[in-house]
Amino acid sequence: MFKFGFALDDEDVDAEIDYILKQAGDKDIRGPSVSKEFKEKSEDVSCVELSIEHLLNSLPTQLSYSPLEIPLSSSPSSPTSASTNESRVHYLSRRDLFDARFQVISEDKDNPDVVENSTKKKNEPIDVSSDPRLQFLDTPSDLVPGVYEGGLKTWECSLDLVDYLDANLDTDDLKGKKVLELGCGTGVPSLYLLQRIFSSPPIESTSEKTVIHFQDYNPSALELVTFPNMLLTWYMSSASQPFLSSQMSHSSSSDFDAPEYPPLDPTIAGDLPVTSSLKNAFQQSLEKYNVQLRFFGGSWKNFKNLIRDSNAQANQSQAQHTFERGLRGYDILLTSETIYRTDSVPELLHAMWEATRPFSSSSSSPSDNFSRLAIFEPNPLLILVAAKVFYFGVGGGLDVFAEAVNKWDGAPGANIQVTTVWEKNVGVGRRIVRVVW
Repeated sequence: MFKFGFALDDEDVDAEIDYILKQAGDKDIRGPSVSKEFKEKSEDVSCVELSIEHLLNSLPTQLSYSPLEIPLSSSPSSPTSASTNESRVHYLSRRDLFDARFQVISEDKDNPDVVENSTKKKNEPIDVSSDPRLQFLDTPSDLVPGVYEGGLKTWECSLDLVDYLDANLDTDDLKGKKVLELGCGTGVPSLYLLQRIFSSPPIESTSEKTVIHFQDYNPSALELVTFPNMLLTWYMSSASQPFLSSQMSHSSSSDFDAPEYPPLDPTIAGDLPVTSSLKNAFQQSLEKYNVQLRFFGGSWKNFKNLIRDSNAQANQSQAQHTFERGLRGYDILLTSETIYRTDSVPELLHAMWEATRPFSSSSSSPSDNFSRLAIFEPNPLLILVAAKVFYFGVGGGLDVFAEAVNKWDGAPGANIQVTTVWEKNVGVGRRIVRVVW
């Protein structure tokens, strides 16, 4: 097990450096046996798609949430951003982990082992054989290679991606595009993009769909945090206003007690009743705003294979529209805090390549099609990797990633470039790099 040692709510990340260095002394987390174990387990984790219907049915009757503050360095571009004389902050609503934990316990209430585990104190051992989700919900920063990859926690570099996207991507440049977030976890960067879409006027149904796909190693993370966060993002946007207006009108003309829905304010905590009418309104908004959402759980290796199978089927059907082209042709690919372990980088690169490689079978090299660096050029490819410069104890980091990319031979003929587009050198250095091929 490996701990990053970084907590999102910490006021001073530097204060934890000594702890991280101490963790780096654990030889077991970077020895050959771990590499072998990781590879064997990752190959066994099949990739499954979780449908919208399944995820809606997996929701509890109420979601408890708190505001997530995202520091921004650019000029205001969103109605959910607050500015002061010194800095600007963007807000997203994020499900509370205690709420997810309560959901798991409620689902397993007939299992006495799970109930017993729920009453244990923080430092007491938990029998994960009853429901391993409880352990990860209690300690979301603890990573177990090939078992749990940190998807329940919001990591710092995902906030960095929001800062970069806020400064460099207009909402009009997002509409009709295809977005994939690999290793999404709580999904913060994609939630930010979705918030931008839902806060803008609806798109004509005749236009290309805006596609956002989420992938995480753990399907349970998609059920417990990613999808609930996405639903909260929709609710806190102007897209849910028609639903709320109809509910207020209905409650005023009815005798029964209607659910009390919270205000559309992502800067405060609250509880959202998850009713059948709310679920229906959310699905109607997806149609109204011409948005397609899909969720995939499993390893990058098997997600890559899923992309290949999907592409073969799309080629046979000769799909014309972007959203019909299977799992290929993504315009924007985002990933954050996913390169901490060097063993996983090759499979990540394979998944990135399969997801963004050109449609054409012509002899031109990928670099001929995708060497443009300006975001606002027609149909550019934007691949962003956000991470720390170095992860103590496991050897990964952006410098190691760039070196691995230069040596990677998985894209024959491609002139791969890795360019730094954002960085923060205070404390533990963090960067965002753009990969071009």
